[in-house]
Amino acid sequence: MESPKDKHRSKAIEINVPPDVIAGNGTSPDAPADFETAIAATGYGRFNYLLLLVAMPCCMTTVFETTTMSYVLPSAECDLNLTLADKGMLNAITYTGMITSAFLWGFLSDTYGRKRLLVVGFLLDSTFNVLCALSQNMVAIMVFKFMGGFVICGPFAVLMAYLSEFHSLQHRSRVMIVLGVFYSAANMLLPALAWLIIPQSWNLIIGDGVLEIHSWQIFLAVSCLPGVLSGISVMFLPESPKFLMSKGQNERALAIFRRLYAINTRDRQEFPIRVLVDELSPVSGPIVPASGKQASGKPTTQPPPAAAAAPSGLGEGFRQLGIMFRKPHLTNACLVYGIQFGILLGLNTFRLWVPQLFTIIEEFEHEQHLLPDGLASQATLCEMLAYKVNKTEQLQQQWLERDVSRALHGPDPVAMEPLDDVLMCTPTTEGRVYLYSLIIGCVGIGAYAVTTVMINSIGNRNILTYGLLLAGSCGTALYWARSSLVTLILSSCYITICSIASTALVGAVVAMFPTSMRTMVVSLTMMFGRTGSIIGNVVFPYLMALGCLPPFVMIGAIVIAVAAVSRLLPRTVKKPLQ
Repeated sequence: MESPKDKHRSKAIEINVPPDVIAGNGTSPDAPADFETAIAATGYGRFNYLLLLVAMPCCMTTVFETTTMSYVLPSAECDLNLTLADKGMLNAITYTGMITSAFLWGFLSDTYGRKRLLVVGFLLDSTFNVLCALSQNMVAIMVFKFMGGFVICGPFAVLMAYLSEFHSLQHRSRVMIVLGVFYSAANMLLPALAWLIIPQSWNLIIGDGVLEIHSWQIFLAVSCLPGVLSGISVMFLPESPKFLMSKGQNERALAIFRRLYAINTRDRQEFPIRVLVDELSPVSGPIVPASGKQASGKPTTQPPPAAAAAPSGLGEGFRQLGIMFRKPHLTNACLVYGIQFGILLGLNTFRLWVPQLFTIIEEFEHEQHLLPDGLASQATLCEMLAYKVNKTEQLQQQWLERDVSRALHGPDPVAMEPLDDVLMCTPTTEGRVYLYSLIIGCVGIGAYAVTTVMINSIGNRNILTYGLLLAGSCGTALYWARSSLVTLILSSCYITICSIASTALVGAVVAMFPTSMRTMVVSLTMMFGRTGSIIGNVVFPYLMALGCLPPFVMIGAIVIAVAAVSRLLPRTVKKPLQ
């Protein structure tokens, strides 16, 4: 006859977790189990698939918030009278909002929980996107994009911590890369959506001209749908059990573990772990159930640790920040901040300018009949950029002269007719501009799929070091690109590899820091990265005006330098969460 211990052992084999793990790394199933033991015992199944399904629109919301303006700018150039510097500011303003709220969202999440902030953040972001779509000038758009960035910073960082805390060591690194697949899918869906909507000649007049809605504004409004879907979906998910354990709420955490176990294994038997480690105690021990009895059934007068008041509020946020500036976290924190600064300075600068760069190529090739024979086909990307810079400066000068003339002499249609021909501004909405971005997104999905399978073998640090070295080389090589095809290949390699490296770095951060400060460190990591994004997008058009070499040296050299620094990071593959 099979003993209870043998039955327990067979159950361990069924969910692919060793018996000693289910028993809390001890000899008895009543021994207190830590988080890694408990989450491993829940298995991997339907709940994890459902969680990833919900994560898909969450990732899309983040990508849409930071990227939509890059597709809007070429078509909105005439409606808003934008210069290249204006375009750089509109690309950067979302990241300005993000870095403003990085600390706020970090300690709110680590203090009050993951789920609540995800719901509020996604729904607020959708609201600001709708207001941005209704805006009629550049200033209003910048205000609402700033607010959108301020809000979306929280859900982005919280989502990383939230997902990692529902997966065991075996799957955690892989899940971070799966998120990268979702981000690439969003980067593929967004240009497809732009291709479908922006080229349309929609022009709605509302309220006797008070509101004038163009196709690019409709595109902005449609882009808020993933945020609405994300906020509603997260409402039905549980709070992170790791967060609850860190706050001493082990009864709630254990109930969630039981629920995950039942969903994943479809087993009606009781969850094999009965007691969780008290993470608030200096010496971890079993949590006493609310009934006042220990797992063995013996009464006790000790109150449950879950009843203890966990520190909260602004003071808790500063306490977490203080821990980060102590050993051993200070060195690692400084490393990841500097690495992410460099990665996103190069990645988000180039990624957000890609639609504009391909638009410049399209404009140049479309107008090549105005150039001497053979000159257009031999032109490098640098020469195309110089052509666009000069054309934009001339157009702005003509606009200024027109405005001054009308202010001094009033409108004179006869006198202005030749000038109006010069001032004609035709937005570029060629399908190939969006097709190129679509191809880059497809390349990203394929690369992330391969990385997902190989992440545990390669390791986050190797991806950062060797991947960024290759990406930096591709970014620098763009200086010599002479065709749309070569530009597309180099752009795909640069954007995809940098994106994978950024995701791998966040995955490493999750394993390097404890739960009480994890979301804050992720938030601050992304804050430094977004600071790089702001600097890059603001400086890039000015570098274009100086010459072609400076912008490409910037995006290439900074990534190569970061690749060298990445060798100093510790290995994090299959490292238990603290």
